[in-house]
Amino acid sequence: MEESVDMESRIIEAAKKVFVRKGFNATKMSDIAAEVGIGRTALHYYFRTKEMLFDAIFGQLIGKLLPNIGRIVDDDSTILEKMPKLVEQYTSTVYENPYFPIFAVQEINRDSEHLFRTVMKEPERLQPILRLQQQIKDEMEKGLLKKMPLIDVASTLVSLVVFPTLIREPLTVILLDGNVSQFEEFLFRRKTLVTEVMIRLLTPDSKE
Repeated sequence: MEESVDMESRIIEAAKKVFVRKGFNATKMSDIAAEVGIGRTALHYYFRTKEMLFDAIFGQLIGKLLPNIGRIVDDDSTILEKMPKLVEQYTSTVYENPYFPIFAVQEINRDSEHLFRTVMKEPERLQPILRLQQQIKDEMEKGLLKKMPLIDVASTLVSLVVFPTLIREPLTVILLDGNVSQFEEFLFRRKTLVTEVMIRLLTPDSKE
């Protein structure tokens, strides 16, 4: 059983890499099998189709992110008080899965409806995000947060977290002399910066 779970994990990690390199449409199951170092028959024992692998990748990432987001959202604190935990959870998930942002951006540009259909196969798992959205709206109405379109809040957070991972290689080569460990340190430090920026963005202007 443990060996089976380990092989599934290896296959999923290999699929992420191949999907990033070749894109979903151009990838063949034989490409993924070769990346893992197994035959197609063995691969089909675990995942019969590319679609199943695609779902597994998103299920793995959403499974890591959303339950923890839900625990944070459901406590009694304000959004500004929750922000450090939200940023920590989101950035940790993205940074631990560096292929995911590139893969997601490629799929959004290639076929955004496919990505949407994959997410909506289990719509109930989006409930933590919907509850977070509602709390932000409520606190904006109460004056606890600065009023602004939710798209501004979401796009700012996503860009702050995701963009460095999308240009990881040029940042590392140009600004860090190719030192990969320094880039990892940069990402770790960046969590504090992202939290500070989001809190400043959402803090209501003081009334003189």
